[in-house]
Amino acid sequence: HDDWLTREALRWDLGIQVEGLRWFWHEMVLTPYQSPLPSLRQIFGGFSFADPAAVDRYLDVLGQVPGYVAALETRARAQLERGIVVPKQNLPAIQGLVRAALRPAADGPFAVAQGRLESLAQADRDRLAAGVATLVAERIDPALQRLAAFLEGEYAQASGDQVGAARFPDGDEYYRFAVRRSTTLEITPEEVHRIGHEMVAELDEAMATARAEVGFTGSREEFHRLLRTDPKYFPETHEEVGERLMAAADAMEAKVEGLFESRPAAPYGVERLDPALEGAQTYGYYDPPTPQEPRGIYYFNGSRLDQRSWIGLAAISLHELVPGHHFQIARQLENESLPEIRRNSMHGAYIEGWGSYASYLGEEAGIYEDAYSRYGMYVLEIFLASRLVVDTGMNALGWSLEQGRAYQLEHTLESETQIASESLRYSTDMPAQALAYQMGKRKLLELRRRAEEALGERFDVRAFHEAILAPGSLPLAVLERHVERFVQQERGE
Repeated sequence: HDDWLTREALRWDLGIQVEGLRWFWHEMVLTPYQSPLPSLRQIFGGFSFADPAAVDRYLDVLGQVPGYVAALETRARAQLERGIVVPKQNLPAIQGLVRAALRPAADGPFAVAQGRLESLAQADRDRLAAGVATLVAERIDPALQRLAAFLEGEYAQASGDQVGAARFPDGDEYYRFAVRRSTTLEITPEEVHRIGHEMVAELDEAMATARAEVGFTGSREEFHRLLRTDPKYFPETHEEVGERLMAAADAMEAKVEGLFESRPAAPYGVERLDPALEGAQTYGYYDPPTPQEPRGIYYFNGSRLDQRSWIGLAAISLHELVPGHHFQIARQLENESLPEIRRNSMHGAYIEGWGSYASYLGEEAGIYEDAYSRYGMYVLEIFLASRLVVDTGMNALGWSLEQGRAYQLEHTLESETQIASESLRYSTDMPAQALAYQMGKRKLLELRRRAEEALGERFDVRAFHEAILAPGSLPLAVLERHVERFVQQERGE
């Protein structure tokens, strides 16, 4: 069976990759979530300087950065020739990412802290510092300057106001491919759009019930205005954001044994996102453990705290850390019984679906202790559900950027600032990627419901979660077959 899982996962992965070759030029490489430039800090931050030869390795890889930047410019120029250009609304963000990498060698993304060089003699440290300074000044910065000048010049002149994948040549067909790739399901944008409307309507009802529980008699808009403006719902410092995230994780830790058969060994934590990246990201991201950083870390956005209510932080913590991304990804990376290809596979609908399912588990586990905290979970859920409507609307159904933003402003608690960056993420950065969260969670809940109905009193939630997590990330259609086998085994068939 395990060999069958590997074969079927590979069959799907390679098939979608081959199909994706047709759409090479449609894939954005300079937008905030897609740009590889921020990852340079992670690449060079992962180097270990155990011996003098590491200095040469570091400088050798650093010497490849100018060619890498030039390749990004070449690709962007080729996309421009094909009429595939980022719209004006996203230009400041992509230009800012390039400019942010243009920093002095001593404090830029390629600098090496002295604490990492303790095993090296002073002469090797000096050689490293001099080599980095020379490469940055003479080769890397000029390449970045050329890219920035192109983006601020002829590329910007060709940019327009229209958003959505459908504006590109063959864009409608490309987006249908992107939907299948993101969800790992055979489903159309129209079906996803319908499901999104249904989920938003259901969550609207649940939120109305929660508002009644806290004794609020006004409208949804009035309650959301209160949550958006009353200072008591906002953290005062970014340290408070981190504390609230970890407090939710600590509360969930007490429930883990009753819900799971095993857990990852790696520790976890939270840190503030690099301020240079905060303007282009709505929330933040989870970074798995590495040999250099053994903790899994959720990097949260600590900017504009007066626009970032803490009411949804508990649900975000469960999504990102325990029992969400860290719990699942770190365990998968640690599982040496998996073939290496599966240890390193990351299917968005499985990964993000599990994260969203993890937030839902918080309600089952009693983490959301009152109607306000439960409302915070609904806030995250309806935000993710609104993506199904807005992403498909702007990319396939002719919605304008203003329509998408108005829909999210009406149905979610997000600020206009957050919605501005989110709507660009869907329509100009990563079309269809945001569909993975709720479509993945929806499938996991469907599989659990089917298992509960089939097994009755024999259903064990710990065993079910083990069946989901043990094989690691899988396309949802393959996972469905795997859960069917799990049910048969539990019945003794």
